[in-house]
Amino acid sequence: MTDTLALSLKATNKKLFFPYLTFGYPDVPTFMELIKICREEGADAVEIGIPHSDPVADGPILQEASYHALKNGVTPKMIVEEFAKIKPGIPLIAMTYGNIVYRYGIERFGRDYQQVGFQGLIVADFPLEANDLLKPAAESLSIIILASTNTSSERLELIGKRSRGFVYIVSGKGITGDTRIEVAQLKQVIASLRDFTQLPLLIGFGIHSPEMAMELGELADGVIVGSTIVGFIAQHHYEPNWLSQFSLFISRYRQALDQISEQ
Repeated sequence: MTDTLALSLKATNKKLFFPYLTFGYPDVPTFMELIKICREEGADAVEIGIPHSDPVADGPILQEASYHALKNGVTPKMIVEEFAKIKPGIPLIAMTYGNIVYRYGIERFGRDYQQVGFQGLIVADFPLEANDLLKPAAESLSIIILASTNTSSERLELIGKRSRGFVYIVSGKGITGDTRIEVAQLKQVIASLRDFTQLPLLIGFGIHSPEMAMELGELADGVIVGSTIVGFIAQHHYEPNWLSQFSLFISRYRQALDQISEQ
């Protein structure tokens, strides 16, 4: 399979910005509007969390969003059905857990999600050793592997060679939204990965502000911002005209990263 996600990301001559959204939160129609706003405000892709009853890698903000999405009736099949109705116009990356992919059917998951605009797949609870289990989905989606600040050099080499689309670097120790960012270790991980892969390297977990996104964006090829964005939605979605505030919120991250490219 051609790694179309990597090709499209590498063709971008700017720092990459991936917002994270939980599908169906705060509700399905509003979620679809949020996808449109992310595209219009210059996001390069959107990472979409598939709601799960036990999201072990997620902090309280994303857990709460997942809980509400499940109460809204979201299922993996519904996600396919809803995206089949629109053209997202931006690469989509599914973030989920292994049992969801298995219950759906690995090959079927890859095929169905690819057909409605998804280009990548992250399975948060699958270590490198489990990557081969996703081969049936890899015919359709780029399987993205996570690295962390305590990953050994030998393991980074394998991740660099086996990941597709990009390499997702966890910024430090902790869960989403509550991560102790380790800048010195991040620099070492990025330097090692540069020896093993030409894929884009993106940093995620614990990025709470445009200023922090800019600081980490200078180290890598871009950033993934999740809990702060979902937390903004949780705080404001009851307010009138809040979507215009969301647009401005997203644009600030894009502008911060663009300052790096202009230097």
